[in-house]
Amino acid sequence: MMRQQKAEAWPHDPAYPYVALERPTGAEGWPLLFQSLDPGADDGVRLIALWPDAVALRRRVAGLPMKIERPLTDYGGLAVALLDPEGDDEGVAIVLVHADPVLSVTLYSAPHIDDVVAEWRGWSEALSLPMLVTEADGTRRPAYPMIGRLTVAAARARRPRRGPLKHRRPSVYRRRAAGRPLAGLDVHRGERELIARD
Repeated sequence: MMRQQKAEAWPHDPAYPYVALERPTGAEGWPLLFQSLDPGADDGVRLIALWPDAVALRRRVAGLPMKIERPLTDYGGLAVALLDPEGDDEGVAIVLVHADPVLSVTLYSAPHIDDVVAEWRGWSEALSLPMLVTEADGTRRPAYPMIGRLTVAAARARRPRRGPLKHRRPSVYRRRAAGRPLAGLDVHRGERELIARD
């Protein structure tokens, strides 16, 4: 489903080398409207709209306006990438990865790695997409074991009791004991019952 945006809603400020988007905390914060560098566009910039379930890309090529919208399920996840893999620059980016690199979107970039893990995890939760680790050969895999789109975490140990319930008797000891078999009990039949009356 194509989504329409008013022209004035799109940012037209010059592009910056680093991206620091504020993740929405509720439904009213979507879509996110921002721009990023695009060497293939006429002015070197493309405009992006990000929803929790879709991405729209707009740019101008050879004077013609182009718009592509893809569902978020087409994206494999969020990967951490070096801004300068061949150099000494420590800049990193968090990229919304698509099989077609042209459709991949940078959601965060910085000249250092101080906040990259927090941003990586935050965007993964916001978009319900896995965190991806890039191997030496360029392939990517989930940072944590997955079942479909669900992350499989290790079982957590039960927390020790604290506060007023610390000394409470466990409920297992309050269960009723099992009944005794009737085989060894005396059974009286045909006898009159004595009832005391005033």
